[in-house]
Amino acid sequence: MGDAGVLQYQGGSQFNVNELYPGTNPSNSSLKNQYFPDGAEPDIGALQGIHDSNDLMDDAGTEAKGSLWTDASSDSPSISGAAYQVLLDMANRSRPDFTNDPVLNLTKDTYENIDLIAEGFGDCSAETIINEASITAHVPDYYTCSTVNKPTGGCVISHIIEIDTEPADVVFLIDNSASMGSVISDLRNNVRTFAEILSQGNSENLRLGGATIRVDDYLTRNVDLTYSIDEFSAWIDAIRTDGAPTYPFDAIAWAADHFEWRDDAHRIIILVGNDDVGGDKENAIERVAANSVELYVFHDNNETNSIGTHLADYFSGTKLLKFAQFLTVVKDSWSPKECVDAAVATLEEFCEGSYTPTPTTDDDCVNISGFEVCRGDPIYERLDEPPVPNVPKLASTVDVSALQCDFNRGQGTCWTDPQGNEQCLENYQDVDQCQEYEDNPQCGYISSECVDGATGSEGTCYVYKNKYDCGEDVEVPTLEKETQYQCGGPISCMGDECLDVTTTQSTDFARASALLNAAQFMTQDMSCEDVTGETNVYCRAFSGEAGECKIAVGGVQDCCEQPSNVSLADYLTMITSVPKLDGAVLALEDTNVIKSSYQTLRQPVMNAWTEVSKPFTSHMDNISGAVEEIWSPIEELKQQLIEKLKEQAKKMLQDVMGSLAQDSATEAAATAAADQAAEEMVNEMATQAASMLGAAMTIYTIYVVAVAIIQIVWACEQAELEMNTKRALKSCTYVGSYCKTEVLGACIEEREAYCCFNSPLSRIVQEQVRSQLGTDFGDAESPQCEGIPLDEISSIDWSQIDLTEWLGILEQNGQLPSVDNVSMDALTGSGSVFNIDGDRQPADQRAMDRVDDIDVDAKRREAMEMIQIDPGDGT
Repeated sequence: MGDAGVLQYQGGSQFNVNELYPGTNPSNSSLKNQYFPDGAEPDIGALQGIHDSNDLMDDAGTEAKGSLWTDASSDSPSISGAAYQVLLDMANRSRPDFTNDPVLNLTKDTYENIDLIAEGFGDCSAETIINEASITAHVPDYYTCSTVNKPTGGCVISHIIEIDTEPADVVFLIDNSASMGSVISDLRNNVRTFAEILSQGNSENLRLGGATIRVDDYLTRNVDLTYSIDEFSAWIDAIRTDGAPTYPFDAIAWAADHFEWRDDAHRIIILVGNDDVGGDKENAIERVAANSVELYVFHDNNETNSIGTHLADYFSGTKLLKFAQFLTVVKDSWSPKECVDAAVATLEEFCEGSYTPTPTTDDDCVNISGFEVCRGDPIYERLDEPPVPNVPKLASTVDVSALQCDFNRGQGTCWTDPQGNEQCLENYQDVDQCQEYEDNPQCGYISSECVDGATGSEGTCYVYKNKYDCGEDVEVPTLEKETQYQCGGPISCMGDECLDVTTTQSTDFARASALLNAAQFMTQDMSCEDVTGETNVYCRAFSGEAGECKIAVGGVQDCCEQPSNVSLADYLTMITSVPKLDGAVLALEDTNVIKSSYQTLRQPVMNAWTEVSKPFTSHMDNISGAVEEIWSPIEELKQQLIEKLKEQAKKMLQDVMGSLAQDSATEAAATAAADQAAEEMVNEMATQAASMLGAAMTIYTIYVVAVAIIQIVWACEQAELEMNTKRALKSCTYVGSYCKTEVLGACIEEREAYCCFNSPLSRIVQEQVRSQLGTDFGDAESPQCEGIPLDEISSIDWSQIDLTEWLGILEQNGQLPSVDNVSMDALTGSGSVFNIDGDRQPADQRAMDRVDDIDVDAKRREAMEMIQIDPGDGT
């Protein structure tokens, strides 16, 4: 391809496709109307105005077809008319019957034996090998328990103060005029102490330098910055005083430029003088700033003081040591934490106790690491505030008395148990609720959080909720696909030259099975409602319900204990059978009342269900397993199927519930419950079709509760037992805990909140999906358990959904499909739950049986003969 629209051929010739369009190129000057029926160029604007109307488009098409017929039948048809005449001639040709044609029959035989013939050719082929493998899936088994933070006191808090010094270069500018003799003497007596406290722990922290400033003495009577205290002390000892004026501003400017300051240390000039003021003040200010020098002043002249930090009017050794505190880093702490918490607890209304600091005030100074620290000093101001009130910053210890904190003692709420007896939550003891999980090597600590409402007035948490995982790892068998390439014959292929090795199928059987489960369960786990009263149905997938149970904080009463008579394996058997019942109902004819009401709610879920004819098998026949011709009437099977479905449901429920029975009373309850549940399940399919898993969960939960009440004396509320049953079925997610009953701001009764769903898979999907949708489960007092809106399902990235836990649960309970139990016969034939009469054939065999006696070619010819062509001639 050369320029746009130009085709280049070998030999140099070329062709411009633009010349094909009339009126667009000088070489094609034909009129546009020569290319349209009747020579009439269509009105493009009119066609644009009817593109969204089926009726108007049909009318336009009929009119165009009539124009083509008229044009084709004229003496001088246009190009379009001539083309249409060719099509009409082809349609009017005879269609010979090649049924017995020997050449075509030979071709047909060849195709039927193509595999045998292909063995004689040497080519490359791909062989797919399925290997057995496994996935390690962790199946968590979460337990929560409370720990009570109850301070006992009887301890001592220690106040630990650590002082470190910062690197500093310090230059003293000393007025050595006649009146400064006593000041210089005081400096000699304290400078060594000053140097020692600033050098403690690191001899290279401090360098000292200096100069006298009488007249221009600073030019000659100075000492460079040095780490040696002895060298600096010797220089001070040699200073002599004499009468003469001083020029402090000039000395400051000189010192700022003269000394070789370190980059990583404070640069400090200390001016020691009195009375005199002289020199270039502006230059001094400029040089100090240019060299990043900090200027401190012992001086009584206001103008001199104005260019630095004024320390005092007159120098003294004590004030010099106070100045040293500016060069410190202070850290202080109060420990141990348990004793600090005990002191804080004395401030709560529910605790009795006291504390006493030593010393009791900050009136006296304290020596800390060589620094004499008093109230208001730099070190004092850098100390943290004490953790409790009425304790001085300089206190060294705080004695805390023994405490009595009974915040979790007393009575909580009252209720009526299933036996009709009034029960009240009471607690007058402390029990370590987490010890059993700490002692169990199967359990691992996961997390801890403060129970909502269990925080005291001072911000201390007094009740923690701990989470443990006592689950296990499960090896889940799976199949992995491997493709091998083999070449036969004299010509071989290298790499992928002869074969397209691109594949999009999942190579992991187990994970593919889990995603199929999720897709299948979605249609069975819907909650739908008519939000407008005008059949405007709004549906959500995997909806849940909020629930809570009560626990005595630190006590023995626990209404969150899970019942022991729950069989997750039996429940999984039930819910995996529910989708098959759904398929049975959908196979009913449209006139059936059950299917009609069922589809009313199921329709939006399945995007407006329509009955579509299948080429090999009808829906009803697929369920019943009867082998009939595909167009045979099946009305007589309808009522029989409904009754058989009930029997199948009853048998399934009796098997599930019967495994729970431990005595004659519970066995009788199982039989009665199965009979009632079978009826309710079929009715539920008609009235609440989109949430049949919800019906299964309700039926199973009610039965477990009934058996539990027979077997044990349940002293809590029935709603709690129902929720704990769902927890035992791994169908609930923990939302949080809060204090229900408080006395003096403390927690007596705790509530655990959960969102419970209709299956473990529904719960797992909800936990995985919410982060993608930017939602959570709310908080303990207001759980948010609503389902996933259908309009948001399409936005979920299912490749990020980890269903490994579901695979582990299925494997644990013998419900995971394997290579041994996944076959056409197991799924659609004798292994199907709809093998009602015991002689059900697999779907492939039934399909073949239906077409054995059908002449497909004859049926095709019959269909062709029935096709009527409308050429547009109006007949």
